[in-house]
Amino acid sequence: MDKVPLRAHDRSRAQREQIIPLPGHEEGYARVMLVGTTGAGKTTLLRHLIGTDPHRDRFPSTSTAKTTTADIEIVTAEGPFEAVITFASRDQVQADVEDCLYEAGERVVQGKSADDIAAVLLEHREQRFRLSYILGTWEQDLPVADDGAQDEFDDFDYGDSDDVGDDLASDEIVSADSVHQNNAALRAFVERVNKLAQEVGDAVEDNWGAYEQLSDERERDEWLTEHFAPALRDAEDFAKLARDIMEAIESRFDKMSAGRFTSDDSPAGWPSYWRFEETDRDRFLRQVRWFSSNHHKQFGQLLTPLVDGIRVRGPLYPSDELVRGDKPQLVLLDGEGLGHSAKEATSVSTQITDRFSEVDLILLVDSAQQPMQAAPLKLLQTVGAAGHSSKVAVAFTHFDQVKGINLGSGPKKIEYVRASIRNALGSLRDVTTPRVSETLRERLNSHTYFLGALDRPLSKIPQRDVGEIRTLLEAIELSAIQPEPTDLAPIYKIDGEFSLGLNSAVESFRAVWRARLGLQNEPDVDQEHWARIKALCRRLAALDENEYKHLRPVADLINDLQSFLSFWLDRPLRWNKTRHTQSEERAAIDGIRQSTFQRIHDIVERRLWDERIDSWVTAYQFSGTGSTKVRANHMMVDIYQPAAPSIGFTMTAPMREFRDEILEATRETIIEAGGQLEDIGSST
Repeated sequence: MDKVPLRAHDRSRAQREQIIPLPGHEEGYARVMLVGTTGAGKTTLLRHLIGTDPHRDRFPSTSTAKTTTADIEIVTAEGPFEAVITFASRDQVQADVEDCLYEAGERVVQGKSADDIAAVLLEHREQRFRLSYILGTWEQDLPVADDGAQDEFDDFDYGDSDDVGDDLASDEIVSADSVHQNNAALRAFVERVNKLAQEVGDAVEDNWGAYEQLSDERERDEWLTEHFAPALRDAEDFAKLARDIMEAIESRFDKMSAGRFTSDDSPAGWPSYWRFEETDRDRFLRQVRWFSSNHHKQFGQLLTPLVDGIRVRGPLYPSDELVRGDKPQLVLLDGEGLGHSAKEATSVSTQITDRFSEVDLILLVDSAQQPMQAAPLKLLQTVGAAGHSSKVAVAFTHFDQVKGINLGSGPKKIEYVRASIRNALGSLRDVTTPRVSETLRERLNSHTYFLGALDRPLSKIPQRDVGEIRTLLEAIELSAIQPEPTDLAPIYKIDGEFSLGLNSAVESFRAVWRARLGLQNEPDVDQEHWARIKALCRRLAALDENEYKHLRPVADLINDLQSFLSFWLDRPLRWNKTRHTQSEERAAIDGIRQSTFQRIHDIVERRLWDERIDSWVTAYQFSGTGSTKVRANHMMVDIYQPAAPSIGFTMTAPMREFRDEILEATRETIIEAGGQLEDIGSST
């Protein structure tokens, strides 16, 4: 394709930027990005930084499960409250709806109950898209008068807080009439799924036998994936059902009376964004919550699952108890969590890494109960390889829950958590350079914070923890002060080592993906289910997304290439000055790492995605018996190999083009930093 496709994520961010620009350190603002595993408490910490009460304001929303799935961007400023909220495209939402319909149809074939069918219909397997928020829950309870008591469905547990009960106003609760209508509509949808799946299952049974008579798990999986799934998606009633659900979703936009929706070029009037301005804080947050809440009394009218970005500007300042001087000028960025498992930590999403250069502080929020697991470690490694080690800080939450017979005092608990940092940095020595490890060690010695009881209102938090939040807030403000640039610059020599290291990076990437695709065995790499691989292809082919769950080919290749370059950059031939310090060396090389990282990001996205959209479309379209293996071979031969060819002793034109592109990007960053490259020709 000649035309580079517009990226939905970038388009949404540009729309928000046009309406509410994010100020930077030039305007005296500090920009901080909060990153952490799901459930670590980064959104809860964000509430304290903007002074929103967990009971009264409920913004942003939190829960014990995955909550933040959209970008949340907050600008503290005087004046009225303003919001711009952008939405996922109609195609993206319909893709999620169709995924849910297929999962529900599969449950029908497996003989599951209506409750089970409804459960998977109303919550996508990724837990990012929840139809229940928009259409209501299965057999949703009718609203009842608030008696001030908590029950198991309340979003928050305040412990010894006096602030118990529900403060939802009557106009924030879905009415009894709406609940009746939602329940009836959902029953009709489930009945239609049941009827459709049975009809399709009977037709497949005529050709391939009955599902329930298959005893082998592999045969059952093949029956579902190779025969039932394509037949279900091709059924005319499947498209009708998906269309009717989409119409029900779109009808929820009409229930918003405040603010203004703008459709831009979206098909059929699907809104691109919503704008709202209000001087009254409570009225403002009440309207914004329809796009961010997860409160069960609002299920059936919430637009939360449709949102891909929320940007808010206004006097959302920390409590006066946390501020010693003037009100802080902050830009606070929060997004989806990192995940927990080791398989989710092979790389960091590009939606996170492409913001490294925009922020002054990368705040890793981690739980002190289980500190420095796979995902936080991967983030630190990525931050270091990208040259941003001097920006990182760590906030350990749940510090009040660190308990043990060997941890009697506060200092012992702090030492216990700090030991986890030392162990983590020690384990990174094999995958990062000495300079990166040392920079991270020095940085985290002075930029680690221990926070407890964050789930409570500030008035209920112990003073020690309040003081620690205050110290963190001061560090955030100080991050806006930019370091003095160094005139120290490295001098490098290109030789065969560059090509060898580049080839190792490429082979590392391809080996992992051959294992994921079932084309070879690789230690610690599992073969992925066909449905996840196909879902990944669909996102790259048609949905403006370059990842699916932990499957991130673009991020993986960026990670492997940048890791190689980070090591290579750490070994200059000499320096342009004979008298300098180690800290000056680290600053000089980190500056080059940062610029190289951005260039590598652009190169990989173009080579692996933009230039191969047609191949991703083909990979997605394979179906039928044997399609899993055909798709796997196509991805390796027609996408991954030409995008990142091996570098051999006998150089082909594609190999030389790829190597020279990486080399030129590296050369440009070195020259821009005042450095030099010698003997470039010797590598050919």
